Amino acid sequence: MTNLNAVLLGLIQGLTEFLPVSSSGHLVIFQNLLRLPDSEQYITFDILLHLGTLISVLFFYWKDVLVLIVSFFDLLRGKADFKSARHRFLMLLIIGTLPLVAVFLVKNKVETLFGNPLLVGCALLITGCLLFMTDRLKKGEFAAENMPYKNALIIGLFQLFAVLPGISRSGSTIFGGVLTGLKKEFAVKFSLLLSIFAILGASAASVPDILSGEGMPVPAFQCVLGLVVSAVSGIAAIKFLVSMLGRNKFKYFAFYCWIVGIITIIVSV
Repeated sequence: MTNLNAVLLGLIQGLTEFLPVSSSGHLVIFQNLLRLPDSEQYITFDILLHLGTLISVLFFYWKDVLVLIVSFFDLLRGKADFKSARHRFLMLLIIGTLPLVAVFLVKNKVETLFGNPLLVGCALLITGCLLFMTDRLKKGEFAAENMPYKNALIIGLFQLFAVLPGISRSGSTIFGGVLTGLKKEFAVKFSLLLSIFAILGASAASVPDILSGEGMPVPAFQCVLGLVVSAVSGIAAIKFLVSMLGRNKFKYFAFYCWIVGIITIIVSV
């Protein structure tokens, strides 16, 4: 691991975690093309990259996060009122996260899919189709105060689908949100806040590996460097994502995914 590797991996993670082009897919592609180290071999470093993107979400939606924290403690004390928008929002996020529990049951099998560029290329073509259709879906009417709980579960299933490298988590969940009638701006917010639970869950799942001594050590400076680059680039990516969806320009992400997917397939074959 070099300083340049730490910067590149942090940049890829930060930009592609939120832009709907698949962070896992791009990590596989760039690791193969540029012979970058597999960040998952450096478990602690990989967790820090994901925590960097978590910082991005917390920075961008800090007011909503504070409300969710208060609502969570209300829930623990039995004082939650699910007729209120803030308590409903918390429950919607919890329901949307439930399908990810299935990933932990097949964690080892899913991890074997990483490192297969041909699979990534095919998955990117699917991601492109989802993004292309997102612009063409009619405007929704649901937000936190009136979104049905079943919609959250459907979005959670789209997030489960995105564990495959090359399927964008943000792209698939935003598509799922708009498909089920969410207002586009709320679909983005729901998708990004849903990522908090996904990132924390993935980090927690890696703790046993760290405690067992698996993974290769990375100098502290490179860990901090990767985290900072991931966080800063993640903030820029979120701002860009919001502006593109608001102008119905998700099709440009679709074109990008199709081009990269086709090139990846050709090179792999």
